Amino acid sequence: MLNRRRFLTSTAAGIAALHFTPAFAQDAPQLQIFVPAAPGGGWDQTARTIDQVLRSEKLISGSQITNVGGAGGTVGLPQFVNQWKGKGNSLMVAGMVMVGAIIANKSANNLTEVTPIARLTGEFEALVVPAASPFKTAADFVAALKADPTQVP
Repeated sequence: MLNRRRFLTSTAAGIAALHFTPAFAQDAPQLQIFVPAAPGGGWDQTARTIDQVLRSEKLISGSQITNVGGAGGTVGLPQFVNQWKGKGNSLMVAGMVMVGAIIANKSANNLTEVTPIARLTGEFEALVVPAASPFKTAADFVAALKADPTQVP
């Protein structure tokens, strides 16, 4: 059965196989992995799995993981965009929460300033209400928000 760890491990190995050659790995500079979140969370675990797989397969000579947490990734995003721009050995590991955080925090930077190279996971969102709720559909909920957001719990 395919579990999350096996999926991430095999995906990271596949990405590495496409982007790194053994000749490159012998003389490669350290891979810089940027995580716009605190250590221990999902993005950090994904980055550390990528690091572990690339090292164990000897596809990189070394790596460094940098964590910069805060505001759904919008504290770290400007740092990655401004300080790591043009560094071909740099990767950022992020997810869907950053999309909403960019809007909510009115971030000066956005995801058009980075280049996506791989999708490793999928994220799903759910809207759940009690059975007795006046909202029976997503359209009911959206209509109530448009009418008066302060009245929607």
